[in-house]
Amino acid sequence: MRDEVLIIGCGKIGSSLIDGWLNKKKYFYKKFSRIYVLEKSLKRRNLLKKKYKKKIFFIEIKNIKKKFKHVFLSFKPKDLNSDLNSYNNLLDNKTIIYSLLAGKKILDINQIFPINKNIIRLMLNTPISFNHGTIVFYPFKNRVNKNELFLLNLVGNVYKLKSEKFFDLITVIVGSGPAFFYYLLESIEKTAIAHGLNKSFVKKILINTYDGTGKLILNNFDKNYEDLRKNVTSKGGTTEAAIKSLKENNFKRLIYNSIKNSIKKAKILGSKKVK
Repeated sequence: MRDEVLIIGCGKIGSSLIDGWLNKKKYFYKKFSRIYVLEKSLKRRNLLKKKYKKKIFFIEIKNIKKKFKHVFLSFKPKDLNSDLNSYNNLLDNKTIIYSLLAGKKILDINQIFPINKNIIRLMLNTPISFNHGTIVFYPFKNRVNKNELFLLNLVGNVYKLKSEKFFDLITVIVGSGPAFFYYLLESIEKTAIAHGLNKSFVKKILINTYDGTGKLILNNFDKNYEDLRKNVTSKGGTTEAAIKSLKENNFKRLIYNSIKNSIKKAKILGSKKVK
């Protein structure tokens, strides 16, 4: 008998999961029969209905009596509170809870769902929508079997974190990482357009440049980023001038502080007591 998966709170990351699973529907539907969504926002439900039509199914908490084997918590961290006790009728002690709640520790989840010991804390990013995501997990129990990771393996590369204390840092690197990259591209694009280049042309050459750069990194995995940078930085050349300007403006310190502030925010989100 095939299992069913439930996503509670289906924002951007929830829909990215759905996209990734449907891209691999040949494998997904061998083990799962349906994707269920519990979404409070009527506006969001309507958008999801329009996008997925009959590919996903919506439930109302008061009308559902079935138990789910796989449940993804994908709502806002601030909404982790005792109001969720009403969701306990969707779970049993065999349910696997996957938490995507930034800053919230496994014990915070267990406090709301005390009968559940199979809790997996996740941090992932939006490239899961086309099955190239980065997924880092930390489990409540020591051993996690391949069936518990099946839904994650479908959408990207999966890595186990040895200690939960690093999760706020992972939240920045993995979860916020794409935004750092987009912001860099956004800044370069605006500069190029300001110098008179056509926006469409700039976008094409940026995509091509950084797609090739990503492949170069993969093909030179044994080299560190400093070596790769030096390989394209000729002494007295244009690249050196650009890098020198970044150094003079303390680019690394800016990155360090941005990561530090993001970690601080994650800790604030996690420190709010579950009520």
